This record gives sequence, structure tokens and C-alpha cells, in this order.
Amino acid sequence: MPSNKRTQKRTLQLECEWASCQESFSLMENFCQHVEGHLRALSTEDVEDVEDTEEERNCLWRDCGFCSVEGPEELRRHLFFHCYHTKLKQLGQQMLNAQPEIGSCSIGYHNRNIIPEIPDNFICLWEECEQPPYENPEWFYRHVEMHSLCIDIPTGDCEFPVRCGWKDCEATAKGRPKLREHLRSHTQEKVVACPGCGGMYASNTKLFDHIIRQSAMEGQRFQCSHCSKRFATERLLRDHMRTHVSHYKCPLCDMTCPSPSSLRNHIKFRHSNEKPYSCDYCEYSCKNLIDLRKHLDTHSSEPAFHCDVPGCCFTCRTLGTMKIHNKREHDGGFAARYKCHVCGQCFTRGNNLTVHLHKKHQFKWPSGHPRFRYKEHEDGFLRLQLIRYESVELTEQLMRERQNRQLEDAESSGQTEGQAMEEEPPGAAPSELQVELRGVLLEERRTEKPTVSAEEAGQEEGMLYVLSEALSQAGEDSDMLQL
Repeated sequence: MPSNKRTQKRTLQLECEWASCQESFSLMENFCQHVEGHLRALSTEDVEDVEDTEEERNCLWRDCGFCSVEGPEELRRHLFFHCYHTKLKQLGQQMLNAQPEIGSCSIGYHNRNIIPEIPDNFICLWEECEQPPYENPEWFYRHVEMHSLCIDIPTGDCEFPVRCGWKDCEATAKGRPKLREHLRSHTQEKVVACPGCGGMYASNTKLFDHIIRQSAMEGQRFQCSHCSKRFATERLLRDHMRTHVSHYKCPLCDMTCPSPSSLRNHIKFRHSNEKPYSCDYCEYSCKNLIDLRKHLDTHSSEPAFHCDVPGCCFTCRTLGTMKIHNKREHDGGFAARYKCHVCGQCFTRGNNLTVHLHKKHQFKWPSGHPRFRYKEHEDGFLRLQLIRYESVELTEQLMRERQNRQLEDAESSGQTEGQAMEEEPPGAAPSELQVELRGVLLEERRTEKPTVSAEEAGQEEGMLYVLSEALSQAGEDSDMLQL
């Protein structure tokens, strides 16, 4: 395998952790070749002692504990991933050494060599690529990178639009570096790992965030005023607050979502009847693997879960049942944490509060929303979430759609455009939008990009984020949410 300048530009110290081996290498080629020698030695031992073959398929990499049950190919992929993981941890150590002020990981070393399962070889899906699948992720990622480097672009134009050649992908990127970053979304390549706990990340910034998040609570001075979560840096808070702002509207209903992935999940679970996951033992089918795994527990003939409280002999087949048992029998029962914000009545379950809001206070969720959402407050109670943040672009889109619906309704009833758009007279029944904005469920808000105002260094910091301007009242001042 030819050397790769990007990968080898830093001097590495790649230490083999197979059993008692203490060999160290500076090049990935030599390191992988050495580790493959351990595999060959293991295969030879398997032939000499057939009865212990199953036992000898345990991975002997220190602090791993993986046991291969699929055959020698699975163990080869697993061990080559240890090589790749070792390189990423070395790069992570170099990053942290260069910025000692960031600190180090405090999670612990017990999981540092736990790596994901690799069920299949790595396959390149670049158009017309006939390269056989790879066992080693390092060679696979280098191969994929070569596709991006071989694309012709005009000399000197670093941001020339480059089309991604991955199967079924129509994305374009500005130049080769951005294309390489985009390709990681297809290959799931990581570029660095935490030398402490072994976590892998797609950028150095993500690694630094991982370390900074472990700061002591008193060091997490930046608090989200919507959900009360705390963060160690202003940038982490900014990134988090974007998750509260909806940018995408469902084409099939009025649901709005903060990200394309959340919109896809909404469509999958609310508008699609497809259930691709089927049970092998009955006719049950579902939409995701998690639900299928929960269902499979019900087919177990033996109880898989045993209560670990001394003197308690309770057993069950599902984790959910065990959690309910522990809550009821050993943790003092379910606390009434769901509180009605109108009358103060408390409930142990969100479903009970939902029924209460619906029947006693005539609350309803708007079109597209399948349920009420509850937000935890500083007093520990969960109350109805009354605010939804939406981007300026999405808000304008929603307003246009509502106006178009009003005009269509007016045309069908014979009204003029002016009559359809004029405000309702006093005493008239409120429209659906007005009902939502008056607090029956949601107060929709248009959101600019957050702006920050901070005191001079050395003074007490008071972070102000200008988040939104209410649409429910014309001319209302912008709300200032203090952190």
C-alpha cells in the first residue's frame, strides 16, 4: 500500500497492544503488517488445537474483550480496526499535547479500546470503481480519498464546484478539501480519537469539545434559557441552541423540524406505512431496529433480567418491565413530576397530564404535531412547552402558505381578496393561528441568528441572546433571554 502524505505528515508512535506485545512503529504500513503476523500465528494455533478454536477467537488486544463468532474474517476486520483506532488515538494525543490548556479526558481508560462491530468489509461505492472490498479501514479511507484527489479542476480555482461521485449522491462541494469532508458522510471516516476514553470524532474541534464538556459544573457558565442545559464555552452553547430552531417543514403536514434527519424521522413514523423490520417468530413488524429488539425479548423462554436488590426474586423478559419494577418497589414509586401550568395539578405520567390538558382545559396540539411536549423547569417539574422557535425563512414560508389557504377558502366561498385578508371583528371566533399564539399550545416565533453581548474581560459576564420577535402581536419588542 503506497504511503499517503496526509496520513504520514506527523510522526506517529503506534504501539501494538496484542496480549503482551510491546512493539512500536512509526508507519501504518509496518504496524498493520506486524499485527497481521499475530493473526497468522493465531490461525496456526487454531489448526494445532481444534477444540479450543472458539476460545482462541477472542481478541487479545488489551482492554478489548471482543469475541468473534462469525469466523476468522470477522476477527481480521476487527483487528485491523484496532490498528486504525490506534492511529486516531495517537493523532488525538498530539492534538491535546499541542494545546495543554484544554486539559485531558477524565472519563477513564476502561473503554479506551472498545471499538464498533464491523459486520462487513468496507466497500467503495464511487461510480465505476471496481476495487474489491477492504478488510482494513485505513486502506479503504485512503482509497476513497484518492477519488477526490483525481478529479480535474481549473488551476488556481480552489472553490470550483465538484460533484460527488458516490452512488445515488447528487451533492456538489466547493473544491477538493470540501469534497473530502463530504465523503466522510458516506464512509463514516473519523480523523481523530480521544487517547483517554477512545471516542472517535470527525474533526479536531469535536475532540476538543469532548474534553471541554467534562469541565467541572462551576466552569460551565453558559446556560441555555430554553432547556437550562449548561455548557463550558459560548460556542458550545451556540451549537446547542440551533437544535431548538426549526428550519424545515414537512411537505405532508404542518410539522416543523430543526434538521433534515429529524424531518426524515417524522415522515418515516407519521406518514409512511412501511415496516421493514419483521420478527422471525411471529407476524410482528415495525419501523426501526430498536422496536424489533424490544419485541424479540417477549419471545424469550427464560427471563433475561433479574432484580439485583438483595432478597428480591423478581425476574422478567424485558428491560422496560424491570425499570418499572425498580421504580415501584425499590425507588419509592413514580414521582408526580408532570405539573399543569394552568391549575398546578401534578401527575406521575405525561399521558395523564395530556388527558388533563385536553379534557379540563380544552388544549389541543396544532396540525402536524402528534403530541404535547413537556419541558423540565428549574424546580424539577415538567410543564407544557409553550414556545417553538422557527427561522425567519421558515416563518415567512408558513405565513405565505396560510395566506394562500385563506385566499383559496375565500375564492371557494365567493369573498374578495380584501375581505379574506382583513382582521376578524371583535368577538369573532379566533382562527387556528390565533388560538395557537394565544397560549393554547404554541407561541410561534421568528428567529434571527443569535447575537451576543458580553462585558469586558475581568467583569461579570452577562450573556444576552436576541432570539426572537413574537408574531402574535404587531410591534411587540424583541424578547431578550438572559443566560
